[in-house]
Amino acid sequence: MVKEIFIVAVILVLHTGVSAQPQENYNTTVPRDIIIIKSTKSYRTALAAAKEAAHRLHKALNLRRLHPDKKLGLTLSLGDTYSGRTIDTSSYPYYPARGDGLAASDDYISVEYSNAYKGFAKGHYLVVAAIGSVRSAAVKTQLARINKVYPDAYAKRTYVWFGALNE
Repeated sequence: MVKEIFIVAVILVLHTGVSAQPQENYNTTVPRDIIIIKSTKSYRTALAAAKEAAHRLHKALNLRRLHPDKKLGLTLSLGDTYSGRTIDTSSYPYYPARGDGLAASDDYISVEYSNAYKGFAKGHYLVVAAIGSVRSAAVKTQLARINKVYPDAYAKRTYVWFGALNE
């Protein structure tokens, strides 16, 4: 089973162009920079800010089928499918942090929950504009562009899971 998961991950990496840096191993956490536009204790406030940011920055809004949850902050719904598995009562609530899995760089607006990210204050909804490799030119360029509209936006270092998403 582990061999099959590894083969699928390699195929996805080759197909999507995602590449791990040489020092990164599979099934471990890896550092990433996350660009944050807003942090708030209110999901409603974060959602409104995310919609506005998507419009003002001309970026896609992708809420990833997540909705507020008292236990985890955000969760997928029962019956949703994520990374090949169906969310059922044994794995519910379930919050897949943005970036977990292939640890890919991306460029869209979302609402995330801070508890899932190492080094972040707990209990906050984050309006996230992008995630990328640490100190990369892409993150610096994105942040400079975002700062023209949101001067208080910043990049924060965290760690995301690079590997199989098991139950």
